[in-house]
Amino acid sequence: MWRKTVISALIGVILLSASCGPYGPNVSIPPAAITGDNSGGAIAFYQIWRMADSYGQFYVQKISPEGDFLWGEKGVSIGSGYSDFGDFDSYAVSDGSGGAIVIWLEFPSQPEGEPSSLQTHAARIDSEGNVQWQRDIPGIDQAIPDGLGGAIIAYTDPYDNISVLKIDAEGNLPWGQDGVSVGLVPERSDEMASDGSGGVIVVECSYQGDSDALYAQRVDSGGNILWQTGGIQACVSSAGGAQVVSDGVGGAIIAYERNIPCEDGRTGYCDTDIYAQRIDAEGNVLWGPDGLPICAGSSVPNSPRIVTDGAGGAIIFFFFLEDYAAFRARRIDADGHELWEEEANLWGGIIVSDGWGGVISVWDGGDGGSRRAQRLDAMGRELWGPDGTTLTLRDRHWSLAAPDGCGGVLISWSAVEFKGSEASTISYYVQRVDADGDVVWGDEGILLNR
Repeated sequence: MWRKTVISALIGVILLSASCGPYGPNVSIPPAAITGDNSGGAIAFYQIWRMADSYGQFYVQKISPEGDFLWGEKGVSIGSGYSDFGDFDSYAVSDGSGGAIVIWLEFPSQPEGEPSSLQTHAARIDSEGNVQWQRDIPGIDQAIPDGLGGAIIAYTDPYDNISVLKIDAEGNLPWGQDGVSVGLVPERSDEMASDGSGGVIVVECSYQGDSDALYAQRVDSGGNILWQTGGIQACVSSAGGAQVVSDGVGGAIIAYERNIPCEDGRTGYCDTDIYAQRIDAEGNVLWGPDGLPICAGSSVPNSPRIVTDGAGGAIIFFFFLEDYAAFRARRIDADGHELWEEEANLWGGIIVSDGWGGVISVWDGGDGGSRRAQRLDAMGRELWGPDGTTLTLRDRHWSLAAPDGCGGVLISWSAVEFKGSEASTISYYVQRVDADGDVVWGDEGILLNR
C-alpha cells in the first residue's frame, strides 16, 4: 500500500520521528496536521483521546500570527471515532482563503472490542471557523491544494493502482466518486505536485514490464489523462526516492536517486547518484533520458528532497551515508543550470520553502529536548546566524513543519506522558518562527489540547 504521513507536497511538510509512543519506546505519536493561513498564522487539526479505548474527538483550531486561538478554546469540532493513536493519519491543506481542508481516517464504532471498517472523511472549514461541508472519500495517501479552494487527493485503489480524487471548494467530486486511475502501480516512491491549473502531476518509481524506472503522469483540471498510457518515462535507468515540485508553467521538476550497477561482478546496484529531471506541460522530457546529475560519483548520496524556488527552478537537498545528519543543497534554474557557486551545507530533517526563493530547515538539536532551525535565502546564504535558531520542544516525538506564508515556518509536534509502560496523556503543540528567526509563540510553543 502507498501510505505516507505526509501533509502536502505543496507546503513541503516532512516528518521527523523520535522513539517513544503510547505502547512503548518504539511507537511514535503523529503530531497535529498543520498548514499556514497565508498571513503568518496556522490551522491545526488535532485529536483529544480517551486513552482507555483509543476514542478520539477531532478538532480544527486556527492560531493568529501572534499565537491567539481564533476558534474557541478547543477549536471547531468536526467528528469523533476510534483509531490507533500511534497510526492516526490526518492531513490539512490550505484553501487559499484563510481556511483549510482537513482529511482523516477513523473507525466510527468499536462494538465488542472489534473495530468497524476504516473510513476516510474530508471537511472544509472557512476562515471564520464555519464547516462548509463534510463528506466521505475512498481513501487518502497524500493531499495537496488544487489552487482553486479545493484539494487533490491520491490513494491506492482496490486494484493497487494510484488514483487521484479532486474535491472542489464546494465539496463536489468533479472527477467522480472514485477519482481517476493514473495507471501507475506504487512500488517504492510516489509523489505528486500541482500543475498550476487545477490538475496534478503524479510521479512513481515502479516496475513496468522488466524495467524498474521513473514514470510520471498528468491529470488536467477536468480529470483527463494527458500523457501516454502508463505515464512518461522520466528516467530510463533504475531509480527510486523521487520527489517532485511544480515548475510553475504546467510541468514538474523531479529529484531522485539513480541506482548505479555494481562493477565488481555482483548483480544488483552498489551505489546511488542524485539526479533531476524536468518534464514540461506536454510531457516532453527536457533533461535527457536519465536526467541531470546533481551529485554523482562520490560518497553515495541519498534521500533527495526538493522545494521550488518560485522562479521555475528548484533547490535540491541530499545527504551522504557517512554523514547522514548533514544535508547538502544545490539550486538549479528552469534550464538545469546550477545557480550557487558552492553547494550549501545544512543540518537536515524538515525542509520547507520560505516562499521567497529560499528554504528553511528544522533539525534535532541533539540534546533530546530541542530543535534548531536555519533559513537560506535564494543565494544560499544563512540568514539566522551561523548556528541557526534554537527551539524548545517539550518531550517531542514526531515533528512536522509548513511555511507560515510570511518567510517563516510553523512547527507541530506531539508529547506523551506515561504511567509505567502505558501512555496516560498525549499533548499536541505548535510553534512559529518568523522570517527573522525569532521564536514567536512562547519558549515552549502553544498547547492545542488544553
